[in-house]
Amino acid sequence: MAGYVGRFLALHIHQNNLASEVRLVDKVLPQLARLAPEFSEACSQDKFMQADASREQTPGGGKTESLSRIFTPKTAQEYTYVFNCGGETRYSQDESVYSARSLALSLNLARECARRKTPALIEFSTGMVYKPPSSSTISAGGCSETSTYKPWLKIAKYKLQAEEGLEKLAQEQDLHYATLRLAHVYGPYDVGFLARGLCLARVYESRGKELKWLWGKDLRVNTVHISDVCTAAWAAASWCAQHAPSRATTAADRAFNIVDAGDTSQGTLATLFSNIFELKTGFQNTFISSFAKLNLDSVVEDVNEEILQPWADLLKEKGIAESGPLSPFMEKELLKDCDLCLNRAKAAKELGWSLQVERLGVEQVREVVESYKKRGWWP
Repeated sequence: MAGYVGRFLALHIHQNNLASEVRLVDKVLPQLARLAPEFSEACSQDKFMQADASREQTPGGGKTESLSRIFTPKTAQEYTYVFNCGGETRYSQDESVYSARSLALSLNLARECARRKTPALIEFSTGMVYKPPSSSTISAGGCSETSTYKPWLKIAKYKLQAEEGLEKLAQEQDLHYATLRLAHVYGPYDVGFLARGLCLARVYESRGKELKWLWGKDLRVNTVHISDVCTAAWAAASWCAQHAPSRATTAADRAFNIVDAGDTSQGTLATLFSNIFELKTGFQNTFISSFAKLNLDSVVEDVNEEILQPWADLLKEKGIAESGPLSPFMEKELLKDCDLCLNRAKAAKELGWSLQVERLGVEQVREVVESYKKRGWWP
């Protein structure tokens, strides 16, 4: 719940009166989760239970009393829909972290859903599970759900393992589940992929320097607005409850790419940032990009050395605590020369899912920055 998708999904369910009873489970207390005021009712204390479901398994593989407590409603007989918005979201962590905090969480929840015959378990995954697409695949609209798997981040590797585990449970124990493979999610209060770029642009604006990207303007970094993730999740739950798994189905049959229609690229971001900030943007030449590919560790270290102190200075000038959630700190994994390019046709057709926000544009980026200002995060 304290995670980005979880809090907005709770708000979506609350605002649209979609459920008679909601339980929010997280290891982080709501008071420590930097929730904006609009989440106060949707994420109220009476709906919350503090627990870590990734640890709710005994050494022998049996469920603990705490896991049963998580799944036992106050008034309803059983929960109809379960959404797994949890797991490790930080990049560049040790593989054991993703195994313990993401894979174990997904499998624990799935086993309990299978045992209770839950009508729908929705698993949030990532579009980075696919092999980076060829130029012809990009031209044809991006990776479909049946495209070749080759996760290019550790976080994606363990998400794919979770999907495989869920499909095994579907075949063996009739688990009803669906997987949402997300593009880069953004929206108000986002502290992820887009946030890092915005912080970086703010630093370069303050220094009057040109912001240059590696790899080129055509590198795909597809996006989706958080409001559309929420509507997709609810549509997927409805679909899941009506489509039981069978021996003839595969994990790909129960997966849906969730992405907007904008085909966001680095060129898109460069144009948006130059329109919003007093900033010149561009791209490094082929020689520098080739050097960076061979020396990515040192390049990332140099970039962070150059930007972190100016960011700290900007925060200090505005009286903002450095312990805030925003930072331009660059992760090596985020600088990979890999396209995130997804095709949303299946989700639109089978889920009846339509977009509220067609593409990432100036209005959407301004909305994000204004949300930071409202919370006192933005220098």
